[in-house]
Amino acid sequence: MYHINKEDMEIIVNGASFLASGGGGGVQSANDVIKNIVSFADQVAVAEPHEVHDDARLLVICGVGAPDAPNLNFKLSPGYGLEGLQTMTGESYHYVLPIEVGAMNSMIPLLACAQFDIPFVDADGAGRSVPQMSMCSYALRGFSTRETLVVSEEDDQYPLHPDNAEDMEAQVRNIVSTKLQDAGTVATWSLTGRQIHSPGALVPGSLAVARSIGKAMASASPLAAVQEIIATCYPAQAVILRRGKVTAATNRVQDGFDVGTVTLQEGTRQVTLYFVNESLLATIDDGSNPVAFILGPDMICSMGVDGTPMTNSEICSQFAAGHKVEITLLWVQAVDTIRVPSMFFKYLALLLQKFGEVNLTGYRFLEDVPHILGE
Repeated sequence: MYHINKEDMEIIVNGASFLASGGGGGVQSANDVIKNIVSFADQVAVAEPHEVHDDARLLVICGVGAPDAPNLNFKLSPGYGLEGLQTMTGESYHYVLPIEVGAMNSMIPLLACAQFDIPFVDADGAGRSVPQMSMCSYALRGFSTRETLVVSEEDDQYPLHPDNAEDMEAQVRNIVSTKLQDAGTVATWSLTGRQIHSPGALVPGSLAVARSIGKAMASASPLAAVQEIIATCYPAQAVILRRGKVTAATNRVQDGFDVGTVTLQEGTRQVTLYFVNESLLATIDDGSNPVAFILGPDMICSMGVDGTPMTNSEICSQFAAGHKVEITLLWVQAVDTIRVPSMFFKYLALLLQKFGEVNLTGYRFLEDVPHILGE
């Protein structure tokens, strides 16, 4: 068990923004959440998964919605979610789990932890941010979603009883997009310690990794420092662009998601990102020649060339404001826990749902031709 304070959280937010694969919410919004966390407590206890007893009770608390939603004020709703799920299940919870690594969803669960003095577990369900709740290890393991609660900051409560994570995702998105102005808090996955200790249940140590990456991003050589950490935590990586200039960016809020594209150029290499909050797909061209593509759950991680946090939301807002935006972009192979065929199909299905047909003629899966990146 260890504790994190405001300074730690700010570093974690920066590192989590990199691991978010372009999504995970905006850094400024996450820093606003930190202010709310420390209004409850100066520090929050963090438990490592092996410290959680088999009989302990845990729940997952997360924010769901579009990073550019008009109302992203998270303070009381995570606590309402915890109390509400306790009422629904009749359980008392000893720990809170995040669903993912991301600027917002690495912080939102900490609100409930700080308010009720409950430890946060240093783990998550993906080792990255995910566009849909069904794209994490808790869903892959088939953990029950029968007791799920969506809440607002005003304590509007929407209890749900979905059969599985796919049903939960659809029902939650409907409420968030039609009732809650595209952002709300979800409490779900009532679990035991025994369940989280089962193989493939979660990705351990992700908060600590985010903190290490956040520190690396602030170093004199952020790219090299970040790569050194990634190499010890993820199966493979490569630099896509060292200094990619943003030449086009589009973004719209649709059904509780930010949906859009970003185009970047460095020399003759052009990269196009297709994102639904997170980047689902990257196509890489050399001049007019298609070369390779990257598809989630593999990660397309971004930061400013000086190591500043830079997610798709920040890229689009800065580009729209007329700023020159230059990005360092990396491919990071997803952890084995979620890198399974069914997950690639989930990312492809969401891509086609939001963008229609995407022409990948002539492109090859990057894993088959990693040498094209020159790394």
